[in-house]
Amino acid sequence: MTPEDRFLDPQLDGAVAEIRDEAVDPAAIEAVRSRVWLRLASQLVPAAEHIRDCPAFQALIPAFRAGTLPESRSLLVRDHLHTCVACRKVYQGRAVPIASARAAAPAGERSGWLRGHWRWAAVAAAVAAEVVFWVVVSRHGGSDGPASVESINGALYEVTAAGIQPMTNGEALPDNVEIRAAKASDAVVRLRDGSRVELRERSSLVTYASGGDLTLRLSRGSIIVEAAKRRQGHLYVDTDDCRVAVTGTVFGVSSGVKGTRISVIQGEVHVAHNNIDTVLHPGDQAVSSQTLEPESVREDIGWSRNREALLRRLDALRAGLREVRLPALRYSSRLMDRLPADTVLYASIPNLGPYLSEAQLVLDRQLVESPELRAWWAARGDRIAPVLQKLRAASEYLGDEIALVSVAGADGQAHAPVLFAEIKRAGFPEFLKAQGLRMAVESRNGFVVFGLQPEAVAALAPALDRASGGFTGTPFRARIAQAYRQGAGLLVCADLSRLAGARVEKTPLAGLHYLIVEQKEVEDKMEDRATLGFDGANTGIAAWLADPAPMGSLDYVTPDASAVAAFVVRDPQALTAQVQSFVNTNAGPADAETLAGLSASLGGEFALAVDGPIMPVPSWKLVAEVYDPARCQAAIAKLAGHAAKSLRLSQETVDGRVFYSLSYTPENGRPNPLTQAQYTFADGYLIAAPSRALIASALEARATHLSIAHAARFLSLAPRDHFANFSAVLYENLGPAVAPLASLLSTPEQARSWSGLKPALVAAYAAPDEITVAGSSELLGGNLKDLLSGSIAGIAGHALPLGQLFGLQMGGTRQRERAYK
Repeated sequence: MTPEDRFLDPQLDGAVAEIRDEAVDPAAIEAVRSRVWLRLASQLVPAAEHIRDCPAFQALIPAFRAGTLPESRSLLVRDHLHTCVACRKVYQGRAVPIASARAAAPAGERSGWLRGHWRWAAVAAAVAAEVVFWVVVSRHGGSDGPASVESINGALYEVTAAGIQPMTNGEALPDNVEIRAAKASDAVVRLRDGSRVELRERSSLVTYASGGDLTLRLSRGSIIVEAAKRRQGHLYVDTDDCRVAVTGTVFGVSSGVKGTRISVIQGEVHVAHNNIDTVLHPGDQAVSSQTLEPESVREDIGWSRNREALLRRLDALRAGLREVRLPALRYSSRLMDRLPADTVLYASIPNLGPYLSEAQLVLDRQLVESPELRAWWAARGDRIAPVLQKLRAASEYLGDEIALVSVAGADGQAHAPVLFAEIKRAGFPEFLKAQGLRMAVESRNGFVVFGLQPEAVAALAPALDRASGGFTGTPFRARIAQAYRQGAGLLVCADLSRLAGARVEKTPLAGLHYLIVEQKEVEDKMEDRATLGFDGANTGIAAWLADPAPMGSLDYVTPDASAVAAFVVRDPQALTAQVQSFVNTNAGPADAETLAGLSASLGGEFALAVDGPIMPVPSWKLVAEVYDPARCQAAIAKLAGHAAKSLRLSQETVDGRVFYSLSYTPENGRPNPLTQAQYTFADGYLIAAPSRALIASALEARATHLSIAHAARFLSLAPRDHFANFSAVLYENLGPAVAPLASLLSTPEQARSWSGLKPALVAAYAAPDEITVAGSSELLGGNLKDLLSGSIAGIAGHALPLGQLFGLQMGGTRQRERAYK
């Protein structure tokens, strides 16, 4: 029998297992230990050479392989091969021994020495056996039970020198023997310490014990380990190029030709690779090769039979990451009152030092979770990471609030912005210099002003010497103070009439006086808010939006709607003019008179929704408040009569209700369901949709009070403020509707983006001289621009972005912003 056969001998393993599981009297253990040390003291020869390092062990491997090594040293080499990846590679012929290794003694000399000292060899073997007995019993005796195969899905094989044998559920799991899951198969095994290991198809695993430790040798494939808590020792997973040490942890390991990937789901994992130890935490991932890319932990464990439970653990991790909070809101400022009267820009942020530290941790975890974010960071992280580090270091010198301020000069032109803050630690100018930042700095009386342009710093420097500047009595300051009273997070305030000068008069911003933009955390969610103040009448859509008012049109929209745009207007005639411009109608005098009659019949409240399936015909729904249904219908009939001959208007009475139908059929063409609409009048509203079934659902939603206006999801997204109603509201929940189609109509990357959409809501509140837009999503930016410019097409494109999904253009090409941008 060769040393390798003895290395894999199941009978020896069975004997050791019996010894390990046997309950031993402590007195017997102490007696064995005493006899061992007595024999060692009396019979060991001084010439015995110690094996001190890996080169020495590697020098003994040829003799160990040939079977000529004394039993005592074979035992030591065998134990070392269990725990040392480098020496095991040499033994398997996959690596060259270390050049500095001490040369092993010639086999002949060893044989002669053994023949001349047979009595010592026998004593050494007996001593070694008792040492093994003592080590196994005293250090590894507390196992929880025999290892076994818990379940098999397909086929699991035991691979030995004699061949492969199928294994069955409940069968004992042998140590030092390879087990392998077949193709299209997986299995779960339970180790002696209670740990559970799930094997993916074509995965190969060997388990062996050494002292109090248990090691899994993964030569190929993937496993997921739920490591039990151990009273002593560790659980290791060895691959060709790294070692993983754990206890009480849930993690996955994949080993392939290109390297090893480790993903942590729960607990802490220590990874040793190239003599470097790395600690991984939940959500972290590590790879051993530059040619092996990390991937989402969710994807890395997606093959598991237990994936749902594992994913719940990952979701719990994400919930914990969401607990990272911005600094508390500020309700006053020690900086603002020091500013001069000609301040034209004031941006205030909290000191983000502690937040940046937590945010960096979140970012590191998310880089593992999101391949898209990881790609973006790889292109920009080298530039951003040093900035984050400097910001965290700088925050230690500054107070709780930092302001970015621009002051108008004598010529009326605004200086470049500079930073203004309190000082809580001396040495800030020296810190800036040490960072290589060439900035002008003025610091005294516990405050500091610094910036890139010395003249801009000098313009604000007087604020360091006086507690009250001329800014206190200005209307601009009063509007900023109002924002503080409601709680300030990130705050940007600009006097656009002075900051932009005459240039603003040639843009949709004409008449705009100031802009207040806020971002803050309200009840565990981020909220964005922008207020536009005007000199006199508003412009664009802001000019014809009415004050916040009840919206009965929302009563006809169901809670399952994918998108909704609802608003109230001061003058419906302004809206009909917008519609006329949008559809590009060449209206003559008769049409203008008819449109005026239509406007007079309307009440000024409207809602447009996608409320049902989007295929094959989008389930759009239009609801308009109507004070005079007869006059409204007469105007619609006249407009239809003045239009092309292919536009047909008809009516039908069903169960006492009159339904009207408008259909457009091109000349020499066939009717198209996308160009047909039906509508009816009910309770002071016109309800239009592609089919009567949708109209019926709208009427039912109002009758049962089960509409979106009463839905918890819709209401939970509404901004927190003192307004009871909206002037306009935009809502979308496109994810459920688009997900089944996204994979067919988009690239895989776009499909993930669409299917991951979350509900979002943006609200607008109008007043005679200002309008406020608030929301909790990136919809705010685009809709703010459309409110200013008066673009109905733009608002429709943001609120109902179905055109983007089908490759259509609504008011020009517009692409949806990605969530990770």
